[in-house]
Amino acid sequence: MMKKNLSVSDSELEVLKELWQESGLTARQLVERLQQRISWSEPTIKTLLLRLLQKKAVTRVSRNKIFVYSATVNCEEYRCAAGKNLLDRLFNGVAGELFTCLVRNKSISQNEIKELQRLLDEAAKK
Repeated sequence: MMKKNLSVSDSELEVLKELWQESGLTARQLVERLQQRISWSEPTIKTLLLRLLQKKAVTRVSRNKIFVYSATVNCEEYRCAAGKNLLDRLFNGVAGELFTCLVRNKSISQNEIKELQRLLDEAAKK
């Protein structure tokens, strides 16, 4: 279960994304993967890892004197908590206002609208 008040920076989130793709990575593996898509230095990435450890968003275990890192929160839990936080902060907890904004700004595809409609219909039946 995710900590309710877990707050990670955009940079820390990039590290978590790598651990969500494959858990149990060494610092070296994380550095190599992140440097393929983001031009961060190794010390920067290691600092982000330490921050995530302090926040208990990441855990590490020693295997043959090498630390292996894993996320302690899964992607879906984080997305839901972050989405609720966004909804509360920007839309006073009113989901309809968020959807109105997305639809009016064409930030949502027809397929997404259909899926949302299906979910809303399902929720209305309960």
